[in-house]
Amino acid sequence: MRSGRTPREPPAPPDARETYAKAVDALARRAFSSAELRRWLEQRGHPRANTDEAIERLTGLGYLDDAAYALAFARSRVRTHGMSRRRLQGELARRGVARELVTAAIAAIFEDGEVDERAMCEAAAARKLRSLASLPRDVRLRRLQAFLIRRGHATHLIRETVAQLARDGD
Repeated sequence: MRSGRTPREPPAPPDARETYAKAVDALARRAFSSAELRRWLEQRGHPRANTDEAIERLTGLGYLDDAAYALAFARSRVRTHGMSRRRLQGELARRGVARELVTAAIAAIFEDGEVDERAMCEAAAARKLRSLASLPRDVRLRRLQAFLIRRGHATHLIRETVAQLARDGD
């Protein structure tokens, strides 16, 4: 022994009640998908069995609902960030939402006429064009197209938007 002290024992893993309380606290701060909450709890040292039990209980009580989470997340991101279908699919998949729930949420937003994809693509193009104004025309259009592709807009919308801008003299 170096200093005459005895080594500390590691803290005991949290019990099921602590895991549930931590999950409720997390949900009070922001929405989570089931997979996100599971990952978050496990990163904080909560045992898998306790985590599974807490998630099952919260789901049963209706506090944790991946379908509602996917719909709210998609609606929020479309309104605030103008996210395209593909970007939403990727974001929700990274958050662990099941593919069928992602598809249903995106369909509910885009196919009910709630969002105009063409207008979103055109608005993103108009914003981006301002920052590309000093470039030669061909470079400007090429970079605009690459930007819209990275944003995940549909290929036909990108093609039509860039073609319209090229005809209009962007």
